[in-house]
Amino acid sequence: MRGAPAPRRKWAPKVAENIGSLDEATLRWLAQIGVEWVDLQGAEAVDRGKKGHWTPDDVRAVVQRCAEFNLKVAAITVPFAWQLNAMLGKPGRDRDIENICRSIRATGAASVPVFQYRWSPDFYWGPEMGYQRVPGRGGALYTAFDFDLVKDKPPFEELGPISREELWTRLLYFLKPLTEAAERAGVKLSLHPKDPPQPVVRGVARLFTNAGQIEEFLDAVPSPASGFTFCQGTVTEMGADVIDAIRRIGGRGRIHHVHFRAVRGRVPRYVETFIDEGDVDMLAAMRAYKAVGYEDALVSDHTPQLTGDLPGGKLGRTFSHGYIRALIRAVNAED
Repeated sequence: MRGAPAPRRKWAPKVAENIGSLDEATLRWLAQIGVEWVDLQGAEAVDRGKKGHWTPDDVRAVVQRCAEFNLKVAAITVPFAWQLNAMLGKPGRDRDIENICRSIRATGAASVPVFQYRWSPDFYWGPEMGYQRVPGRGGALYTAFDFDLVKDKPPFEELGPISREELWTRLLYFLKPLTEAAERAGVKLSLHPKDPPQPVVRGVARLFTNAGQIEEFLDAVPSPASGFTFCQGTVTEMGADVIDAIRRIGGRGRIHHVHFRAVRGRVPRYVETFIDEGDVDMLAAMRAYKAVGYEDALVSDHTPQLTGDLPGGKLGRTFSHGYIRALIRAVNAED
């Protein structure tokens, strides 16, 4: 007589949050709302001796600090300054690349699965980039982008104009040693695209302004260790079919991190909204992640500013996390 079939394992991505520090208020907040994973964005402090790279003990100290609150580290993001010489093709990039490779090895030794990086030297997020605050639902403040605000502004003096070809060539140079280090360390690299995905902003080009360019990147660096941070906001801003892009890129096993957020509109102007009022069907998106077997981190990322909010947008992000966890339960209930 045959026994009953084993119960189907529920799909369980790592519900996580971006954090800028390891302060007690932030870690306790995450523990209290039931989030179990973190993505450490403010990683400059990980390098405790100001060496310009991380050691295994540096990263283990982060893991241990999070463990005090029953949290685990899903991803860690390399400090922006460590990449700047490589992005600009300046002397010192080879030294910096070697230090980043050492940090990747340290990340693997501490059993942190994902090492995230960006490739955009114009790392600005204010009016100088065309962003502004606009009123939204109930008087909350939304972040909005309008290219008309900066289309006639000159290049940044410290950067000058940078073509897509230059950024692309420098990226491939940067990634060859990083990919080799990641393969050996058992770490997944994850490239976060730049907002706004306008082809050129103040003289600096974007590598990713449509989903096809993401696949071009995956083809150019075919290692399974090299993948993409699927920022739903940025991909929505591109005007791409987000659900199709999840299935195509995730079907290749190359989504290594997800920013699960909502946007209304597309470049040259858009608004970052609450998670339940953007242009993308978020339930359909969650179904797509499940369909491709995505099980790495899924973070709330940007959220509007609520009246009386706490540092780091904790109230808005708490709302997002409740919504995310409900969607995961909903897609699991469909089995």
